[in-house]
Amino acid sequence: MGVGAGRAGGRVVTRLPGGTPWGRPVDALRRVVVASSRYKPEAHEVARLIANAFAEHVPRVDLDLEGVRTVVEDDAPADLVVTVGGDGTLLATARLLNGRPGPVLGVNLGKLGFLAAFGAEEVLAYARGHDVGRWRSLVVPLLSVGVRGEPERVALNDVTVSQGVMTRLIHFRLSVDGVPAATYRADGVVVSTPIGSTAYSLSLGGPILMPDLRAIVVTPVAPQALANRPIVLSEHARLRLTVEGRVDELALVLDGQERVDLASGDAIDLALGPDMVRLVPEGYDPFAVLRHKLRWSEGPTLEPGW
Repeated sequence: MGVGAGRAGGRVVTRLPGGTPWGRPVDALRRVVVASSRYKPEAHEVARLIANAFAEHVPRVDLDLEGVRTVVEDDAPADLVVTVGGDGTLLATARLLNGRPGPVLGVNLGKLGFLAAFGAEEVLAYARGHDVGRWRSLVVPLLSVGVRGEPERVALNDVTVSQGVMTRLIHFRLSVDGVPAATYRADGVVVSTPIGSTAYSLSLGGPILMPDLRAIVVTPVAPQALANRPIVLSEHARLRLTVEGRVDELALVLDGQERVDLASGDAIDLALGPDMVRLVPEGYDPFAVLRHKLRWSEGPTLEPGW
């Protein structure tokens, strides 16, 4: 669920409960990280401009154009992490942070910009010391993922389990808090956080959750049994997905970006972890996001000539 919508002239500034003020002046910051992505070379020039602007006021500014290094290279906390690219860049950076302190502010050079809600000119104005008003921050949980006893991984939006070759249904068993809950024969399954409920899960018919909730959504992908519907579980629920039967090219994918290969018999443990990410959205009005970004509750429109 993105938490900012609109630019000047059409921006929505309604505040809902749950967001908290965030308005530190730039000269109060001691360290800023500006991160981009190797997959977004077109964003690198903007990232350099933003880093240079912050460097006029901030003692330490780290620029990471590859999106793999600076944000976690030492223990010095960042007062602000700026991601430049789009939602994918922000998601990758959030996983690298993995609970480390530092509000994350996303600059959107992509398309929808659900999570990365700011324009480059707004952040440049802030970096140059201009008064930009009182922004809001929203603390959201990370989904912790354990596979085969390997080091724990995290996701901000969702975890998907599916086959690259859709030749047969996958057989899953789901247990919640150690109690058998469901058996799925499906093309896959998506486990999402509230802020990820408007991503892949939504396209599969999953529910929309407000981003300040703490809950887990489990959404099967094309289940054989029509009674296997999406389900919302408590924030305290501990899930185990066990893969059964023959599988081909089965993989777990975190936030649509990071892949872990799976085999029959593998068990995947999922829960909302203790680690959080503090996002700095432009405005805290999730309904505005649904209306403006997804055209929620609007009637159909046809192109001229249809």
